[in-house]
Amino acid sequence: MLLRVQNPSMKMKTTIMFFAVLVLLIALPVHGQEMVPGVGFNSALELSPGTYSFYIGSGELHFFKVMLEPGDILIVFIRMAANQDFDLYLLNPRRELVGQSIRPIGLTDFVEYAAAERGPHYIVVTVFGGSSGVYSLTVSVQKPRTVTATVTATATERLITTSTAYIFQTQTVVSEKVVTVVQDRAVEVEKVPWTAAGLAVLASALLYTGYAVSNSFRSCGRRGGRPTEQAVGEVAQKDS
Repeated sequence: MLLRVQNPSMKMKTTIMFFAVLVLLIALPVHGQEMVPGVGFNSALELSPGTYSFYIGSGELHFFKVMLEPGDILIVFIRMAANQDFDLYLLNPRRELVGQSIRPIGLTDFVEYAAAERGPHYIVVTVFGGSSGVYSLTVSVQKPRTVTATVTATATERLITTSTAYIFQTQTVVSEKVVTVVQDRAVEVEKVPWTAAGLAVLASALLYTGYAVSNSFRSCGRRGGRPTEQAVGEVAQKDS
């Protein structure tokens, strides 16, 4: 009873494995045809990022190509046996040499390049001297980083201060005043009250004048005539 239950299960597993092997055998020839390196630029084998193994004979050249966009960074490694010396070259779509690695025997060669244009970039593997054998080729493509910039808009209120300047015009009025100066000649006259000395002088003059006039009249009386104008003038002069 137990064997009868297990037999169908074993048959099913065997059938699944048979179909898996069959599919693998069918796919291998096709896959092998796709992975044949090119012998020139026109037959270059296109590669995508990954690791591949190839055999290269003495004096052979293997051509590969990788499609790149501007800014893409291509990194290629080639590893070989310690007693072998393989070299690596990289060319742009115009088939101009843009990178190479020719390190000594047994050392890993690698090339790094930032694409400047769109199109196929070529990888060429060569041997040095009489080297030959299997090598491992690793292709890596790094896309440029996309930087997301967040722009924050800030509303800024701009205040404009207006300064008003007031200009006052002043007018200076010059007034001319015409002053008429009348110069009077002042004659000092002795004012009242009279001083004692002045009164004495005035009294003496009056007495003298009276005395002189009386003498004149007396003389005239003696002579029998009026006093002349000359005599009166003389008296006046003496009085003055």
